[in-house]
Amino acid sequence: MKEHLRCRFITNMELKNKVALVTGSTRGIGKAIVELLCKNGAIVYINSFKSKEEGEKLQRELALRGFKAYYINANISSEVDVKRIFDIIKKEYGKLDILVNNAGFYSNNKDYETYESFHKVNGWGVYLCTIEAEKLIEKGKIINISSIYGIKPNPDSILASGVKAEVENYTKLFANKFKGRIEVNSVAPGYTNTKIVNDNFSEGVLIELLRNTSQKRLVKPEEIADAVIFLIENDSITGQTIVVDNGILIS
Repeated sequence: MKEHLRCRFITNMELKNKVALVTGSTRGIGKAIVELLCKNGAIVYINSFKSKEEGEKLQRELALRGFKAYYINANISSEVDVKRIFDIIKKEYGKLDILVNNAGFYSNNKDYETYESFHKVNGWGVYLCTIEAEKLIEKGKIINISSIYGIKPNPDSILASGVKAEVENYTKLFANKFKGRIEVNSVAPGYTNTKIVNDNFSEGVLIELLRNTSQKRLVKPEEIADAVIFLIENDSITGQTIVVDNGILIS
């Protein structure tokens, strides 16, 4: 009886031929997510604003490997650009199954211009993409890439912490709003081996931070991608956050 119920009610999403959009996905975590989605048979839209050449190159490389991947150059903090992204997807495939809100901005500056950039990309961009995605997703998944700063605020990165807390709240609010049709979850990376981390933290600071991690190393982008795929494939998780941080939050 239990086996019968399990087979009847648990219908995990199959990724083959699902249409996915990953924002900010020409390098680092976003690129790793794109590649893993492609390997699992998804049709993937790559996006970036300031790295057009990288995006077009990634599209070509994935096409040569037999994957269906398309690049859209657009600024997710622009309402006009976001509508254009989703209009393209609607015209070409008529639907969207998966949205990964990955695009992010980081700076150690504390002026208003920095806050404005944080909010426009990391906060407003997530909101814009989510409300547009909801119009195209009949039944699917939205994954937000948050941060450990959104769970445990860092006094040295107050602006980033504030905006990532915003993303954590969007995750819960949209999960509740779309319940039964779209599962919304987030992945909160720790210090990950990406250009953003390597450009903004000195080697000495990173060495000190990594002393408090389980594996004494930066998280790999591929490990974040694995968590994203897990959340996409599991239909019974919604409104939750998976932390992938090498144990730094429990230190």
